[in-house]
Amino acid sequence: MKKTNFYPTIWSTAPYTPGVMADWYDTPNKGAELILKNEAATSLHVSEMSLNITKFSALDEHGNEHFIIDFPGQNPVTLKGISSGNFIRSKSVLTLPDGRYTALRFYMAGWGNQFVYQDGMAESANSFNRLDFQIEDGFTVEEGNSPEVKLWFDFAPYQWKRHFKPLTDLFMGSKSQKPRLANSFGN
Repeated sequence: MKKTNFYPTIWSTAPYTPGVMADWYDTPNKGAELILKNEAATSLHVSEMSLNITKFSALDEHGNEHFIIDFPGQNPVTLKGISSGNFIRSKSVLTLPDGRYTALRFYMAGWGNQFVYQDGMAESANSFNRLDFQIEDGFTVEEGNSPEVKLWFDFAPYQWKRHFKPLTDLFMGSKSQKPRLANSFGN
């Protein structure tokens, strides 16, 4: 019979690593988490967006638009879905006047915008000048709120078979559809 050594501490967290120390001394008041949804992205099964954002604003429950921040000369920002575990942190959302907000609006430059669908196909999205994301259950800004907000985007998760697409295209020929947004208007 073979003897196997088992070391259970190999997977434990070292108590004085910088990540653990930051959590120990962090304030207990974590930021609010907002889930953002876009109907067009949901219906087209978009999994990722790369947007060249120029302005960022919030829409309150009365339909008034409150500008949060401008991004002069901004490079494209990649937005990924909840399933990827990626989110955007913002401290500037809480600079809004007190009130209830229902949507966030991203204004985009006419270049550098791209949608990536759940099957891995990428397409230019330069025809849009803005995108509105509805805030799930709304968001209320009040005196004494948390210092930051996490923005989660509700996009479709990637399909696992997209990794095999180049191989299947090699043997069966490409059966990819035409671009979804480019040919959806007009003819």
